[in-house]
Amino acid sequence: MSAPPNPNWIRFWSGLALGTWGATSGWTQPTPAHPKSEPENPEEFSRVQGLFDVDLPKTVERLRPKLIIHPHFGDFLHRSYLRLPVAVRFGLSDHLELNAEVESYLAHGLKGHGPGYGLDRLSLGAKYQWQHWLRPEVDVSTGFNASFPVGRPPLDLTDGYTHFEPYVTFSRRWPEYPRLTPFVSLGTNLMWQSSVPGTFARNDAHSHSLGGAAGFLYDRDALKYTLVFSYWTTSLIGRGSHQFVSVNPSVLWQLPRALTLYSDGRWIFGIGVKAMFGPDGTELGTSAKLRGEFRFLRRFRSAPNQAGKK
Repeated sequence: MSAPPNPNWIRFWSGLALGTWGATSGWTQPTPAHPKSEPENPEEFSRVQGLFDVDLPKTVERLRPKLIIHPHFGDFLHRSYLRLPVAVRFGLSDHLELNAEVESYLAHGLKGHGPGYGLDRLSLGAKYQWQHWLRPEVDVSTGFNASFPVGRPPLDLTDGYTHFEPYVTFSRRWPEYPRLTPFVSLGTNLMWQSSVPGTFARNDAHSHSLGGAAGFLYDRDALKYTLVFSYWTTSLIGRGSHQFVSVNPSVLWQLPRALTLYSDGRWIFGIGVKAMFGPDGTELGTSAKLRGEFRFLRRFRSAPNQAGKK
């Protein structure tokens, strides 16, 4: 079992969460005298799982929920089952976002008898973009992601631990190169063993860890280029003294609508390379990901305005 959480870190993140809640208690903001010339939520490519695992500061639009699917097609080659995460992102205000994800698995039959089907993970999270702190120089957000193993999935599908990951992220568009957005993200990964059996993957931390990531997002409209450097350690709040370093460049392509059957949402195909250095040795791998996005309740926000015009 993992070591009990350090009380000082619990108090720190509890205070940060309470501060965020207090800041969001007044969701209604004064209307600016002049409309903004650029969109409120420019980076739609935040957190493409396995390629760009970073939550950039800006949130989804208020009352414009998004349904996201992320099938792991590589499982047809490497596993006896297919993983299918389905997530929802919802903006409670222009600066506060909630998200939830459920991951299921299904035996695909290409590698003999598989494990059947079921659910293996439930994830919940929230993110708040600060409206005044360090702005307009820097965009800042604080938030958390929590994941819980569920059911009785295959042992290699889960580590059997509940994870709580609070974080703070800073980003800013480079003034001379507005298409370039550098970022820095700091956080912790607190983990507790659950009743669901599982096994650790290679170079996974086995106890609480502390670390962060830095890199950039280079926006070329339909193409996005990303580079993420990350460093995590168990030295300060976990067991032992283990260091984990990774480098992850990737290219993300927003598919044209003709390839998505003209669905109302952004579909992303990405490829990337990841080099991982940890206590279990060095790993080098490539991956390709597809993420589908559906926007629903499009008229939810406009309905009150239309009613008022009648």
